[in-house]
Amino acid sequence: MAYFTQLPNIYVGEGIKDDESFKYRLVKNIFRRTKTRGDLDKYITLLEPYTIGDHETPATIALALYGDTGLDWILLLINNITDFYTQWPKNVNELQKYVAAKYTDPNQIHHYETNEILYNDEVFINAGTQVNADFRAVLPDGSIKTEGESLYPVTNYEYEDYENELLRAIKIPTPPIVEMINNEFEELVAYDQNDEIDREGNKKTDLNMSSRFLDSSGVAAGSVVVTDNVGTVTSYDNGPGSTTTNVT
Repeated sequence: MAYFTQLPNIYVGEGIKDDESFKYRLVKNIFRRTKTRGDLDKYITLLEPYTIGDHETPATIALALYGDTGLDWILLLINNITDFYTQWPKNVNELQKYVAAKYTDPNQIHHYETNEILYNDEVFINAGTQVNADFRAVLPDGSIKTEGESLYPVTNYEYEDYENELLRAIKIPTPPIVEMINNEFEELVAYDQNDEIDREGNKKTDLNMSSRFLDSSGVAAGSVVVTDNVGTVTSYDNGPGSTTTNVT
């Protein structure tokens, strides 16, 4: 089942004028959230490694694996992806446009990394460690490797391409786990029974008269808020004919 259809509803108050009655609008409560158990990773039989293809989306993967595009949210939940635009890999064209917009010169050097350095046929320095431009590998016998032997210049595009490729590795829950999550999600995001829940399960917190005189910060309209040197917040009326008090 699709993610938003399972979220509970809530009545929110709309803007009102002094001569209007209170108004409410029924909307989905998008602030109800769940997260996967922190120890789920140790149950390796429940999750399988998956590499995202160049043009795949959560919906296409969910359709291919589970036969339902509406289960895409489970893939995002399992992999802690909260922002699809920054946490999902870009295809080649998208990446090129992104790099061109981010950098003046995509081919400019972003940073330097070590090359693999061997000594007596054994790895002395591993490849891929970020270093300064003046780094030179010094071997145990005192010999010094050249710049080309010691390090590799990574361009802006190469850096972004590498970071993008890291996003391709995700974990896929097995079908039984998908079914379990899908069945339990609606129960987990539902409200506990209380006086603000109606018979349809919708939540409504009644507005009160004071809200007519408060702005979005909860401060009386026409007042000034100041903070003294010990962090005390005080509100002073700054309406017509009043004076403003300075706190030091």
